[in-house]
Amino acid sequence: MFHAKPLGKLAAPLSARAYASVSGSAPVISTANSIKVAALSGATDSPLASVSLVINAGSRYETGENAGAAHFLKAFGFRNTQTRTSFRTIREAELNGATLTAEATRENITFTVQCFKEAVPYFVEVLGDIAVATKFTEHEFKDVARLVAFESLGARSDSSARVLDGVHQAAFRGGLGNSLYALESSPITSGDAVRRYAETAVAPGRLAVVATGVDAQELANLVSSSRLASLTSSASTLSSPSATFTGGVQQIYESAAPISHYALAFASGSASAKPLAALLGAQSRVKWSTTGVAPLSKLAATEGFGISPFSFSYSDAGLVGLVVSAPRSQIKGAVEKIAGAIQRDIASAGAEAVQRAAAAARVDMAESLATQQGQIRALTGLALGQKSGVTLESVDDAAAKLSAEAAKVFKSKPVAVSVGLSQDTPYVDTLGF
Repeated sequence: MFHAKPLGKLAAPLSARAYASVSGSAPVISTANSIKVAALSGATDSPLASVSLVINAGSRYETGENAGAAHFLKAFGFRNTQTRTSFRTIREAELNGATLTAEATRENITFTVQCFKEAVPYFVEVLGDIAVATKFTEHEFKDVARLVAFESLGARSDSSARVLDGVHQAAFRGGLGNSLYALESSPITSGDAVRRYAETAVAPGRLAVVATGVDAQELANLVSSSRLASLTSSASTLSSPSATFTGGVQQIYESAAPISHYALAFASGSASAKPLAALLGAQSRVKWSTTGVAPLSKLAATEGFGISPFSFSYSDAGLVGLVVSAPRSQIKGAVEKIAGAIQRDIASAGAEAVQRAAAAARVDMAESLATQQGQIRALTGLALGQKSGVTLESVDDAAAKLSAEAAKVFKSKPVAVSVGLSQDTPYVDTLGF
């Protein structure tokens, strides 16, 4: 079992500092070998902290030769390294009440530890080992492959996940259009294949260490004394085409599905995606109201189908839209009515609707930034210079221009993705956009 090494700035109350918001003024420190470090000290009376290793090597950087590699690399987190077995890492995490998680998005792979502040130095070392000392052994690859296959099967069994994956493929094709999940046909068939992807991805310019409940300079000192300091500043060979909204249609045929799903997605800016999704206003924010006053939610409640808005923010693109869900015999009519309402009521939204959407987006963003996960994502965007790290200030700026942005975005031609009987769904060029 490791022996904790309490550091004054980590374990002691940080009474000298007020709670810092995640904004452009939050400090970003670059280590001697160009790894970016960002942190929020957080609430002074909380004993908890989190620390994350972020690798800018999500699925958008995959090619046909290594499709699915990001999913496999994520699944290799916290496994055997040159200095620690996975058993030791997990045992010591459990003995100290820490939680270990791994997440892969289209842009980043993130390994996070939530722990007590006094344990942060130890877990910075653990994260450093993940980056530079993971063994990628073949016997572990078999376990990793089973986990990856299970997660991929779960995504294919989830209609919502399939629709949103399809939206990205239709909108961007390559790059951001790459799937989050490794398919059965993935060329990744060995631990060495994952190692090769990791070797191209793990370069200082693609790495960030972000934390909550930790002083930024103290965190930078820990990173500089960890194995991460051994990384050289050589350039990574990973690349991704700039996001270009190409437009398109994807139909995923499911003859046995009693419910059909149809997504309409529009190109937007990174910061404006969330306010625009709020303008679609499909959900009531008053618990005793079933519909609210937004036109789309009232339409769905009246007609008896479901709608779910979504938004995605990336470093060079944004997506906003909604998924319409209805019995397959009703999906065509439901989509046509929603498309008409978007062009009639949302693209030309009145001042009150815009004010409601701006307020809702601001509240949603503030709630997200009050959570550890939301802070980690915002710090990641700040450290790596990604516009996907949307802040409260950027949402405020976008909300101020919401009326003009809505007119531009919701009058443009969307991409369309359907899951169900394709014969029952309308073609996007018949919807009037």
